[in-house]
Amino acid sequence: SGTTLLRLMLCAHPRIYVSHESMFYVWDRLFARHRSGDEFLRYYFQTFSFCWLGIDPADVLSQLPAVPLAREKVGDAFRVVMRIHAARYGRVRFGDKTLLYPGSLARMYADFPDARIIHIVRDPRGTILSLSQMPWASSSDFANAAIYETGREQVAPFRDRVLQIRLEDLLGEPRSTMERVLGFVGEPWDEAVLDHARHLPAADDMPPVPWLEPAGRSRAGPGVRWQDMPPVRIRLIETLCRKSLAAYGYAPATLPSEPGRLRVLWAALASIPEAVCFAFLYARLFRSCRRDPDCFFGDAAS
Repeated sequence: SGTTLLRLMLCAHPRIYVSHESMFYVWDRLFARHRSGDEFLRYYFQTFSFCWLGIDPADVLSQLPAVPLAREKVGDAFRVVMRIHAARYGRVRFGDKTLLYPGSLARMYADFPDARIIHIVRDPRGTILSLSQMPWASSSDFANAAIYETGREQVAPFRDRVLQIRLEDLLGEPRSTMERVLGFVGEPWDEAVLDHARHLPAADDMPPVPWLEPAGRSRAGPGVRWQDMPPVRIRLIETLCRKSLAAYGYAPATLPSEPGRLRVLWAALASIPEAVCFAFLYARLFRSCRRDPDCFFGDAAS
C-alpha cells in the first residue's frame, strides 16, 4: 500500500528517521500478558525484527533504569530502541513503519499520547492484487480482502487522531501530500523528501528482499495494474471491500462486460479453501511465536 515509499520519503528529511518494521508492538501482543517487561525484552531481542535493526541489546539495557521493567512500561524500551536507531543516521525524530500496528493503536497512544500516526491506504483492488503476489501472503482474494477490511476496522476508532493519505495521491500529487504529512508531524518542509532516492539512509537500512527494493529507486507507480484483472475478480474484490471503497473514496470500476452475480459468488466460494489454509498456517505460526520467536526464522540472534 505504499508504506515503504512513504517511509523512505520521510527518511529523506534531515530530521526524521523511520525504522523498517521493528514490530515491537506486534511481538508485545503475542507475548503472554502476565510476563514481566524484562522477560518481554529478552523475548524481543531474539526476534528477527530486532536483529534486522542491528542494535546491540546491551546498548538498549544501558539506557533503561537498573530496576525491573514493568510490563506496562515496555514503551520506554521502545523509545530507547528507536532513539538509538535514529541517532545512527544523525536524526532527532524517530518513527516506525510496521504494517500490523493498527491492532495496537490503543496501546501505542497510551505509551505515546502525542504520537503522530499516518495511515496510508491504497485502492483495495490494487492492494489485494499486490498481496496475492507476495511470497508471505495468500493467493486468496477472500483472505486478503479480510486482512484489508480488518485494518480499516482497527483504525476507524482513531480516525480523529490519525492522518490518512492515499498512495494514489502520494504518487500523483507528492508535494501537496508530503506538505500535509510534514505539517501533521510538525516538521518544516524540505525538498529532499521529493528526491528520496538520492537521500536513502544507508544500503543496509532494510532487509534485501525484492518487493522492497523498487521503492528505494524511484517514486514510480505500481508495476501491476488492477484494471487488467478479469472483471469477475474486480467485482469480487469490490464486493468484499465495499465498506473500504466507500470509506476511502474509491469508485466501483466501469467494466467492458459485467459478470453475473453467480460468477462472482462462485469466485468467492472458490477462494475460501485457500483462505482457510492460510489462516490455519498463520494461526499455528503465531501460537509458536508466543513461545519461541525463533521457531519460524531460525536463530535470529546469530
